[in-house]
This record gives sequence, C-alpha cells and structure tokens, in this order.
Amino acid sequence: MKVLHINQSDIFGGAAIASHRLHKGLLSQGIESKMLVEIKKTKSNHIEQIIRKRNLENLISRIPYYFGLSYIGHFSTFKIPEYSFYQQSDILNLHNLHGDYFNYLALPKLTKEKPAVWTLHDMWSFTGHCAYSYDCKKWQSGCGNCPYLDVVPVIPRDNTAVEWRLKNWIYQCSNIAIVTLSNWLTELTKKVCLVTFQFITFPMV
Repeated sequence: MKVLHINQSDIFGGAAIASHRLHKGLLSQGIESKMLVEIKKTKSNHIEQIIRKRNLENLISRIPYYFGLSYIGHFSTFKIPEYSFYQQSDILNLHNLHGDYFNYLALPKLTKEKPAVWTLHDMWSFTGHCAYSYDCKKWQSGCGNCPYLDVVPVIPRDNTAVEWRLKNWIYQCSNIAIVTLSNWLTELTKKVCLVTFQFITFPMV
C-alpha cells in the first residue's frame, strides 16, 4: 500500500507533528508513505512541497473571503492530481485542511480516483468556519448568525450558513472515511453529516 499524507506542513504545528509521526511510523513498518505539504521544513525526499502561485491566489481569494467564505480561491489544490506523489499513491490521508493552502471544493476531484481517510484534528470540517465552537451549537443545524467570527480561521462577515451547506454538499460528492483522535470529537462527528461516512476513533494517549 502506498499512502500520501496531505497537510499544511510536515513538522510545523500540532497536526503536522501528528501526521509526520504517522508517516514515519508507516515507513518503519515497511509501508510506502509520502507527504505533500505547503510548508516543507525537512529535507526528506519522501516529502514534496505544493507549488502555489501565492500572489495570484491571494488576490483571487480576496473576493470569497470578503463574503466570508474561506480558501475557495486556492486553485492550486485542483492541480494536486498532477503530482507524481499523488499518481503513485493508493490512498490519501488528509489532515489539517484549513491552513490557508487547501481548497475543499477540490475534494470530489481528489477522491474520485484515490479513496481518502480524513484525520480530524479539530471541528473545522463540520462547522461554518471555526476550528472550535466553544459554547455555540449552531454547527449541528446549519450555522448562521455566528457569535465567533474572530475565532480561527477568522472571517470578516457572517456567511457561515452558506459555507456549512457548501461543505456538506462537497462531502456527499467525495469518497472519504473519517478518523478521529478522541472520543470527544467522535461524539461531535455523530451529530453532523459526516456520520454518514465510515469512521473510526484512535484516541491519543
């Protein structure tokens, strides 16, 4: 089996450290594992950097961001199938997708030929924008009138209901299984559309 991990960075940040440890663990077991990241800090030839036209993407992204929609201007994500690491892989392991580098609208395209496991490190996948909702429960029914627009990833205006529905539609067009790293996150996942996917919990100890 050949596994390709997709994350914002190889070793910078919590999700990066977790995905890199998994990557190294798979290699130690004789499983071919590679990483595709935006920010590459190591010199490993098992890790490749996503090439972005950053200035152009940032310019394009200003329009959806102005309306409160995150990351959907990053067209470089649609070019990931052109990378040899992607072409040679049997399965994708998605990690943190909200680091201002990944366009989740590309998920159906990326998972059409390669089944994907999405390892959830926070709540972003099933909210209208935030990585952690605090006391807000609106993500269970569709978001809107968000009380935490300043929670990472920050958005300038409330379009959380639209983004919530957009994510849900994209997921239904994607070939994804869900992995959570805590029982707490598993219980939250059961309350949203992601529960329709196969999922498993690997609690961090």
